[in-house]
Amino acid sequence: MAGAITDDYQKLSMFFKSGIYRLQASNAVFMDPVRVLNLSYNHFRVSPSSYYSRFFEPNPSGEEHSRVSKNQRKRKRKQKKPPALNEREQAAEERHQKAKPLLMKAHELLLGANDLLLNLGKLRSDDDSPTSDCEQSMVASDEHSFVELGSVWQAPLFEISLYPHQDYKPTQDEKRNTPAFGSLIANMANCDMEADFLNRHYIIPKQSSFYMVRFHFLLYSNFLNTSC
Repeated sequence: MAGAITDDYQKLSMFFKSGIYRLQASNAVFMDPVRVLNLSYNHFRVSPSSYYSRFFEPNPSGEEHSRVSKNQRKRKRKQKKPPALNEREQAAEERHQKAKPLLMKAHELLLGANDLLLNLGKLRSDDDSPTSDCEQSMVASDEHSFVELGSVWQAPLFEISLYPHQDYKPTQDEKRNTPAFGSLIANMANCDMEADFLNRHYIIPKQSSFYMVRFHFLLYSNFLNTSC
């Protein structure tokens, strides 16, 4: 009994350090994105209370009961026959059906991890995550919708400015402009990199990269393929 308690304590302690909790007798893991992301930053931190701004808020019992009642009434309505799936949709449905038992098993194991569930509320705490001035300004501003920006005709004209991090004050000479869409944006250095895009400030973690595609181009290419 004491050994099991010690093992649970060690797993929980490791989770708060790494952000990854390995569920017992399974390859499934529970991950806290805030802790995982913060391990990738040198000079900045993600604020848990901002990241989980709408998480762990209890719903009033009456509201929950009303929502369940509405769902029950909806299920009683006559279900419309779903449209026929094309080949891609059929392949996606097959993948979903294969993954479904694994996800359900992982969810069952998560519900059995009482030590983890009892500590989920602590994930919102900012005690171990001091907020920088840069982070506060980023939280206060509205985020861009990159999906919408990638679907407009001006997408090829958008550029992202990259700055190697240097004492929190990148100079204009260090700026490197790169097309935001259709280019690999990479930071192969061992420290954070700052980036500006359409008057918004972003932090690119060390040893990371991402690629944003022009959504309008994908739609046009798919139209050509289906028309041939």
